[in-house]
Amino acid sequence: MGDFLRHLFTPHHTNNHRARALHLDALLFYALALVFFNLFLGWFQKARPDVLGYATDIHLEQLLIATNAKRQEAGLSILGLNASLSQAAAKKAEDMFAKDYWAHTSPSGATPWEFVTAAGYQYAVAGENLAKNFSTSQAVIDAWIASPSHRDNLLKSNYKDIGFAIVNGVLNGEETTLVVQMFGSQSGQTLAAGGPVAVKPVEAAGLPNVVSTPEAPARKESSPTRESLPQAQEPSVVISDSALTAVSSNEKQAPYNVLTQKFMESINRPVVDITSLKKGALGAMIVFFCALFILDAWIVTRRRITRVAGHSLAHTMFFGILFFILIRSLGGSIL
Repeated sequence: MGDFLRHLFTPHHTNNHRARALHLDALLFYALALVFFNLFLGWFQKARPDVLGYATDIHLEQLLIATNAKRQEAGLSILGLNASLSQAAAKKAEDMFAKDYWAHTSPSGATPWEFVTAAGYQYAVAGENLAKNFSTSQAVIDAWIASPSHRDNLLKSNYKDIGFAIVNGVLNGEETTLVVQMFGSQSGQTLAAGGPVAVKPVEAAGLPNVVSTPEAPARKESSPTRESLPQAQEPSVVISDSALTAVSSNEKQAPYNVLTQKFMESINRPVVDITSLKKGALGAMIVFFCALFILDAWIVTRRRITRVAGHSLAHTMFFGILFFILIRSLGGSIL
């Protein structure tokens, strides 16, 4: 048994002074095993989603509270939850799933602003952030804040209203939870605020999937803003003490009854979280390969073994970077 382990994991004359576990055929075996492991997880997740699935715990109320907390930290006013903006966000999410796209503009050319106006919100300034593949509300907000362009969008001083939609579905062949965040100010609100502030278009950079709106069409400043004629202001909703209370600029109250429960939260608690399982498996492989390469380099150096190809450090760095990218790809993303 000792000879077998020595042959498998350490440089020795029986394996041409390179651990058998690091030979080319062994590396190909690991790659194939990883592919089949991923396919098996996908099959089992579809067959038994209650046992193996994507764990999510995202709530509209938590998103609103976290967003307003960040704005208050920056010395800005809080945003009121607006029924029309939330309806626009829900329609945008449904359209993304129906047409299978991950972008601000649909394949048919529909922009976020069209969903906003179709929901009855006459905006002077509007914006959108997108996120997918996150498991908690705070993780979504943290990803937006970590991206300078998304942060600028979330902390735009001219916004007065906000809307959210949290929708589950299949996007680009993978099951996911999509979070759409819509911002806006109506004409009267914007004038009172003292004019619009430009926001640059947003691109996610190396973060778990997050998106921020592109530029709005004519009569707008920059991504995502736009001016329109003064209109009667839409009642907005502010969350206080875990309750939804409708308020508007003229202090009239109105019920918040546009959204259904399915757009306000995503809760899924399978026995095993597939994302955590994949990260755990990849983490174990990272440790395994790094340990092998370090052991290989130590033995070769100690025994002064000369090899034609023995770049253990380079291999360690390569596999480390590769697995880091793979692990990052399992996280959420913003746009």
